[in-house]
Parts: sequence; structure tokens; C-alpha cells
Amino acid sequence: MTDVLAVAGSARRGGNSDAVLEAALDALRRRGANVQTIVPRRLSINPCSACNGCWETGYCVVKDDMQDLYVRFSEVDHVVVASPLYFTSLPGHLKVLIDRFQCFWVRTYRLGEPPQPRRTGMFLCVGAMAKELYFDCTLRIVRTWMASLNMGCPVTRFYSGVDEKDDLIKNHPEYLEDARAAALELLDGAHR
Repeated sequence: MTDVLAVAGSARRGGNSDAVLEAALDALRRRGANVQTIVPRRLSINPCSACNGCWETGYCVVKDDMQDLYVRFSEVDHVVVASPLYFTSLPGHLKVLIDRFQCFWVRTYRLGEPPQPRRTGMFLCVGAMAKELYFDCTLRIVRTWMASLNMGCPVTRFYSGVDEKDDLIKNHPEYLEDARAAALELLDGAHR
């Protein structure tokens, strides 16, 4: 069975990011995937303190909810992230989670011991702006983070023109269908 860890990156539950995420996860479940979802905003995660406590071992010395997440992110086959676009970046709580993977960067690039095996991820991003340039900034952050997890991010989507809570469902149902198709691309490895 394929294990998938989903990251619901929005601070607002039940909004546009959650809608595309749920559409993608529904497609994954229908194909038999075991899906778990985390919501960073609901977790107790401290920002990286840049203490370099991980530099010799590759393990973070800060004890909070990240300790469990490090294990979960290491064991899954795929990671699916959905997030709104905030000022060409990610919401703060999601960025804090990503920054805490500095220890994985150390393992991968400083110590030469990346997590094994190579896996894949998917990034779904929702934003009011219609300019791909704004999405590109965010995508670079997500791809860099996933690379430190020994994970490619071959499947990405930017859904623009949505801002109000129900914009996506009311005005862009084609985005939901596309999110389902993106999930199948991830499973089928079309972009590996």
C-alpha cells in the first residue's frame, strides 16, 4: 500500500487550499493509498533557533511536535502539500515547519546521508494573483525543502483567481478535477 502524508498549509480550514487538497486526496484514496493529514497550524512547532545543534548528528535538538514529524516524513512514499499564496510565499506556520527541516538539510548536504529511498511529492498552491511569477517563488521554497528530504516534486499546480473562502468551489470546479488528475500523476510517476 502506498503511504501519503498530506500537509494542509492554510490557516483557514475548509477554504480553497483544503478543497484542492481534499480533491487530490480523494483520488489517492480511491487508488488505495493510505493517507494521513497534518495541519501545521494546529501543532506545537517552534521556529528553528539556528543553534546548529544538528550540525554534527543531523538531528534537531529542539523537542516539540517536530520529533514525530521527522519520522513520519521519512517513512512515507509521497508528500502532498496544499497552501495558499501569501506575499509570494507560504503561510508562516507552514514555513516554520519547513525551516525546522534544517536538520534534514544537514543530513543530506553536510553529512551526505539523505533519507532513503528517493520519493516524490506534489505541491498544490492557491492564490488570488494570476501571475505565475508569484507562484514560482513559493515553488522554489517547496522544492528546496523536498530535496533535503530526498524527494522530488514533479507534480505542481497553481490555481489562480481564488481568494474568498468559496471561490474555488463556486467559480472554478475545474480546479478540483485538475487536483484529482494531479494526484494520479503522482501515483503513476509520470514525471519522475
